[in-house]
Amino acid sequence: MKKNLLSIVIGVIIALIIFIAGTSACSIVDPSERGVLVTLGEISGEVLAPGVHFHAPFISTIKKYSIVPKGINANFTVGKDGAITKDKQTVGSQVSAFYRYDESRIIELVKKYSDSIIENAITKSLIASVKETVGKYSIDELVENQDRITSEVNTSLETRLADYPVELTQLTISNWDWSDDFDAQIKETMNRTQKVKQEEQELNIEKTRHQKEVVEAEASANVKKINAEATKEASALEAEAVINKAKGEAEAKRIEADSIAYYNAQIAKNYAVEIKLKELEIELERAKKWDGREVPEYIPMTAAGTVVDLTKK
Repeated sequence: MKKNLLSIVIGVIIALIIFIAGTSACSIVDPSERGVLVTLGEISGEVLAPGVHFHAPFISTIKKYSIVPKGINANFTVGKDGAITKDKQTVGSQVSAFYRYDESRIIELVKKYSDSIIENAITKSLIASVKETVGKYSIDELVENQDRITSEVNTSLETRLADYPVELTQLTISNWDWSDDFDAQIKETMNRTQKVKQEEQELNIEKTRHQKEVVEAEASANVKKINAEATKEASALEAEAVINKAKGEAEAKRIEADSIAYYNAQIAKNYAVEIKLKELEIELERAKKWDGREVPEYIPMTAAGTVVDLTKK
């Protein structure tokens, strides 16, 4: 009975040892991680990609590093810790930098740095980059050139962190702050600017009103000119119509006179023809009645136009 119990205990212990050894000999690297195999304090092999990795139990481990971006915030307050502008004004702001480990330099990270060293280096470099960049601008230029300043700070920070195995992913600068005296100066400047703009607006309104009056006067003069020209043209057309009417009436009378003259000429021509025909008719009668003797030049005629027969007694 005791031998059986001892055998069971030994079996359980052996199974537990095998389980622990198997568990410590297997590690899983997540998709957002990269791993490094460390054996007895020394790095073995290359950077491990995501997946299941086996290693010697108890004497080796896999150290994992997340490549998910991390954020560091740096706040500047107005005072001795603030950034000084080109015109000797102290300003404050809130700066946020996001970074991640460079997976191609994980081995270097394991050998030379720790998370705290990286974070401290980024914080100090961020503060130095912001102060350096702000010193190039006056306080009035900060807000106007915020995108440019952010880009310059990002470039400066990348240069300062070039020796560290990290990559910057994003940088933001917000909530610019300055002294109360400069706030009052800004308000005064804004009030003056607003007053100037208001005066410019009133001047523009007056100019617009004057331009409107000029345009209206020009339009009225143009209307009068057009009406005068239209009246003049209408009078000219009316006079021309009267002249054309008179010419038409004269032409009509001339045509009528020509018609009458033509008619009279035709009547006269017909009358001459009739006389000629009568003369020919008389000659014919004489020819018929001629007996060879001389016919007296006088030929008596009746009222009806016939020749008087002188032979009759």
